[in-house]
Amino acid sequence: MKQLLLSATLFLSIAANAQQIKLNKGQKITITSSLVQDIDMGIGQINNSTNSTSVLNIKDADNKNYNAVYTLSKLSISVDAMGQQDSYDSEKPEDKDKELGKSLGEKIGKEVNVTIDKTTGNAVAETPATPEKEEEQDNPFAGMKEMFGAADSEAGITQSAFFIIPAGKKAGDSWTDSVAVSDAMKGSKTYTIKSINGTEAVITVFSKMEGKQNIELQGMQIDIALSAKTEGELLVDTKTSLLKKSSRVADVTGK
Repeated sequence: MKQLLLSATLFLSIAANAQQIKLNKGQKITITSSLVQDIDMGIGQINNSTNSTSVLNIKDADNKNYNAVYTLSKLSISVDAMGQQDSYDSEKPEDKDKELGKSLGEKIGKEVNVTIDKTTGNAVAETPATPEKEEEQDNPFAGMKEMFGAADSEAGITQSAFFIIPAGKKAGDSWTDSVAVSDAMKGSKTYTIKSINGTEAVITVFSKMEGKQNIELQGMQIDIALSAKTEGELLVDTKTSLLKKSSRVADVTGK
């Protein structure tokens, strides 16, 4: 499995001081994301490519939160699951009648109110979580996307726009956070500040996760044991806590 976004390299060492997200009323943040998965499950190959562009419009703020409107403006998906192919492109009118278009088309241009916590970056959408699509349910790696920084929900995508560096951290410092996709799928992320130049910090991230899960795939019950490792690099604005660029590659093995 691979997630490809963007990467950056910077140098110099200055202490980071961002402890919360700092945005302005009326500010618009464009979020672009690209996810590529190449999966060999032993019973067939699954290839999946997803590209999206979203806009986060900051409407208001109080002492704790930002009130924003999230809009998914573009979405394209291509799936090849063991010989069964499907695709959708929101910019192609003819795709609206496809199976994927019927389930995803209503998301395009829909405004969703989102509340963003200033100190954590956690986001809560006004609408309930969107039910998983059939192709996601058949994908044993779908639940691990948070590990790779690719959440599908409005709140998840919004969170991917921010990264808060703990106060007082400087170039060379590291810290580790635990990750739990489910009770049976757990791991950790280790961050290291590679360099800080002015208000831009380059942070390397190494993730690992192990666990088991059960899925139903084309009428078959499958037990899967997974081990995942992810390496990547983040470019963060230390003044605002905006995540400017992210690049991550994940290797997943299992049986």
